[in-house]
Amino acid sequence: MKSNSALIIVNEYGKKTDLQAPKGKLLSVFLDQNGFETERPCGGNGRCGKCRVRFLEGAPSPNSFDERFLTEKELKEGIRLLCEAVIWDNCEIEIIKPEKHMAIEETEVSGSDSSFATKDPERTFAIAVDLGTTTIAASLVAGIGSKSEVLRSASCVNHQRKYGSDVISRISAADDVSTLKELSDIVVSDIEKLMDELLLPEKEDGRLVGSLKHIVIAGNTTMMNLLFGKDVSWLGRFPYTAPEDGLTLKELPAETLFKGFEGAILTGMPGISAFVGADIVSGIYHIKSNNMDLGKALFVDLGTNGEMASFDGGNVTVTSTAAGPVFEAGGISCGVASVPGAICHVKLDDRDGKITATCDTISDKAPIGLCGTGVLELVSEMVRVGLIDETGLLADPYFDRGFPLTEDGKIMLVQQDVRNLQLGKAAIRTGAETLLSGNAIDRLYLAGGFGSHIDMDNVKNLRMFPEDFDGKIIPVGNTSLKGAISFAGKALYGEAALESAKAELKEIVESARVINLATLDEFDEKYFEAMNF
Repeated sequence: MKSNSALIIVNEYGKKTDLQAPKGKLLSVFLDQNGFETERPCGGNGRCGKCRVRFLEGAPSPNSFDERFLTEKELKEGIRLLCEAVIWDNCEIEIIKPEKHMAIEETEVSGSDSSFATKDPERTFAIAVDLGTTTIAASLVAGIGSKSEVLRSASCVNHQRKYGSDVISRISAADDVSTLKELSDIVVSDIEKLMDELLLPEKEDGRLVGSLKHIVIAGNTTMMNLLFGKDVSWLGRFPYTAPEDGLTLKELPAETLFKGFEGAILTGMPGISAFVGADIVSGIYHIKSNNMDLGKALFVDLGTNGEMASFDGGNVTVTSTAAGPVFEAGGISCGVASVPGAICHVKLDDRDGKITATCDTISDKAPIGLCGTGVLELVSEMVRVGLIDETGLLADPYFDRGFPLTEDGKIMLVQQDVRNLQLGKAAIRTGAETLLSGNAIDRLYLAGGFGSHIDMDNVKNLRMFPEDFDGKIIPVGNTSLKGAISFAGKALYGEAALESAKAELKEIVESARVINLATLDEFDEKYFEAMNF
């Protein structure tokens, strides 16, 4: 009698685990159920070809998805797409996680006041968190009297990405109640680990010297609702009407979510709409609290949703456009997060008719793929030297096989990558032009982790912003985190300062006028025009 189960040997860096698995079960689901960390950037729908597993023994025959995304060499090496692999026979597998043990670039710290360096029981602490779709960044803020300072920062990958690299995939996954809980548990665990890391140097004999008073979190609307375990189905269907508590400022005991952090107050910053979330409110709060000039200005956060706000005197108008994850290298065939080894800067040279690439990587590590800045600089350079025409078409012979950046050809840009970038940059340009309605600006504040590392001169051939923006673009970094830091600092000053900060957030939310680009007749025409280089 044939057995209905198969022996699966999971090999993780030499450590082997034997498991019995029911035949006919998806390998990815079985691994998740047994506590193995896997990643499925497109949510396990077989669209991206990035989740991979190596069969050391017992490799199944390649299916149509394997043949579409994998090279003949990879197939011979036993590599298969994890999300499409089905268990039928005994096998030994190795989960491929190229970003294992790689740390996301740390966020900048502020000041160096020596009075904060000594462990003092009178010190109070707050932790500010930017809950991003791709990465999570956090900073430890210390307060003494009327002064506060950022002591250190840390960041990590958002491990919700096992359910997809974009919010749409996660909204879909959250339809299942048990998955919704897991999505909340995952990000709670990620944040807890970051907070433990930040607080560890402030402890003696395992106890914090001082007291943690506040935890402040900002993120887009989907991430905030998933954090609190709230239904997010309304974010996936028109007219995207928020439930009563979908966008509100939240205050609750920290231990409600985070175990071991008793006594602190957890503040979830408010959002404006389904697609203009707490991260943008936090960014606007940062700009205002630092008295930056908002006479005639545009604020753009280059993230998945391309949120932006225009300022004209006392008027604030906000909108969001579906830029996609391309600015964080999502949807790019060789795209990776901003980790060591990611290609972040690219220059092309034409030497006697042969185009060669010079690449810089984060931390000067061996190249593993393209991060957001690398993708944009590469395409801009390819437009400059004529390898991409104004419509986005790759020149021969690269149209069919892609343009290689490395000699071994493992990292390359393909035609679909260019199209994905065109969609993203067109969304940003059209959104900005629509928001401004022909009005001139004095400055553009460019936010996001991407915005703090890009030199706009290096991507000018993309035509992502109107030409009259040249010389007016000011990178302001991760304003979602900076706004949370500013709020946390005010919270440490005392109740009066905290109430004033909350009033400022309320004023930002209530005064903002929202433009829904999807309802504008002229948007589509302008969008298609903006796709050209």
